[in-house]
Amino acid sequence: MLRRVLVLLIFCVLAGPRTAASDPIGLDQVCPDDDPEVSLTRHLRELSLDLRGTVPTVEEYEDAIAQGEVPESLIDEWLASQEFVDRTVRRHRALLWNNVTNIDLFNNSVVLSGNGNNTPYWRRNPAVFSRGERVPCLDEPAQWDDEGRIVTTLQDDGTRLEGWVDVAPYWAPETTVRVCAFDAQETQVSASGTQCATSDGFGDPGCGCGPNLAWCRGNAMTVRPLMEAMGRDVELRIADILAEDGSYLDLFTGRVAYVNGPLTHFWKHQLNVPAGIRMTPSPIPVEQLPDLEFTDVDTWVPIQLGQEHAGILTSPAYLLRFQTRRSRANRFFTAFMCQPFQPPDSGLEASDDESSYSLDLQQRDGCKYCHALLEPSAAYWGRWPETGAGYLNPEEFPGLREDCHRCATSSLSCSDACNTYYLTSTLTPEQTPYLGMLQAFEFRREDHVPNIEAGPKALALSVAVDGRLPECVSRTAVSWLLGRDVLPEEEPWIDELNRLFVASDFSYRTLIKRIVESPVYRTVQ
Repeated sequence: MLRRVLVLLIFCVLAGPRTAASDPIGLDQVCPDDDPEVSLTRHLRELSLDLRGTVPTVEEYEDAIAQGEVPESLIDEWLASQEFVDRTVRRHRALLWNNVTNIDLFNNSVVLSGNGNNTPYWRRNPAVFSRGERVPCLDEPAQWDDEGRIVTTLQDDGTRLEGWVDVAPYWAPETTVRVCAFDAQETQVSASGTQCATSDGFGDPGCGCGPNLAWCRGNAMTVRPLMEAMGRDVELRIADILAEDGSYLDLFTGRVAYVNGPLTHFWKHQLNVPAGIRMTPSPIPVEQLPDLEFTDVDTWVPIQLGQEHAGILTSPAYLLRFQTRRSRANRFFTAFMCQPFQPPDSGLEASDDESSYSLDLQQRDGCKYCHALLEPSAAYWGRWPETGAGYLNPEEFPGLREDCHRCATSSLSCSDACNTYYLTSTLTPEQTPYLGMLQAFEFRREDHVPNIEAGPKALALSVAVDGRLPECVSRTAVSWLLGRDVLPEEEPWIDELNRLFVASDFSYRTLIKRIVESPVYRTVQ
């Protein structure tokens, strides 16, 4: 029997198209014509799995069979369901890579060592200033003298150690943990005038972790909820647009963000502490933050952002996942313009030309063809610092800052702001004209400078107008639902979907409906 089936299958391939007269042995039952429509029940099942991630109910099967087709009202119902929103959000995770749980915002000055039980919590780096060495405190209750100063005991190695105190930590306020007394200090401003909730405070022995350890990071379980929340914020923004059937462009122009307990705690208490990732100046209006505790992980509140924001393109998760201006532009081009920056298959040819040593990649052989487009596109993120998620407002951070230019061209020391955000030193003479300028202005051509002030919102709107964004969104939606790339003969269909998407005011729901109602979708198996 198996041999007979194999013979018939081979014969199908060789025989080509068949008519009733040329098919006396009933090969249509074994080798159906190319791209036949799937059965009604199979179509219903595939449609439900694509739109909802679950199979149809018995009642839905019966209704479709009775009508001889999948009712349009049923498709509309599924597209308006929470299941469809969840499926689409999951699809966008693959485009945005918004999982940032591998990123730690804090450095060792903020991290608490120990377990808070038999080993009291303590900070390693600040211990040098308070105890004279990176060592923990004594395993005994702390004491204070008559003037309220922490009592220390001189050790044989020259360090002076204190005891511990009980503290209710912000991540578990119903419990108490042991914390070395220097690290548990709650003072907002030290005796020397240091603001303790800042980077300077972690080098002042008069500063600790603040009330309930608010300014410090506990174990890894206090970081993961924060980073998960940053990723979830992006998903809630997407879900909100889909649930309301809003314009897809709001993904790149919207000004609503979502915060929960961990995010609220971070923006209120940990924004200015020592970190390897710069989150300052704050891109979030702290005064709008709700009254939430760190433990309110599942409570989400929308907040309104400033005019400078560009939806998901300036969300903390996007800026931290793609930490350079070029990578931010590259991800947008790849995911929403279907235009990845890739070298030719033949590779890049070596060149001894002088331009090959230029730091301006728009001039370098082998690089300039991509970077002639990438550099002006990256400029749209010019006011969003690299390796961080802050926002450099034009009032405080002008394109050319006189004090930064002065210190960069003299023997004067530059401020932290100048060294962090401005060009204050050079590697080659070609950088000299940009000294004292915001780093985003380096090698920026005059006609590309406006991109810095316009922001990524302007980039998204420009490619929506010229058609590249809606065409790409239509193409990726088709590939998702068909489970394959678009075929050359289907390009006119993509053009039709593109026009429909724009005419519907960029309704993603309308786009998906048109795809699943198409003959192409019905014939894909």
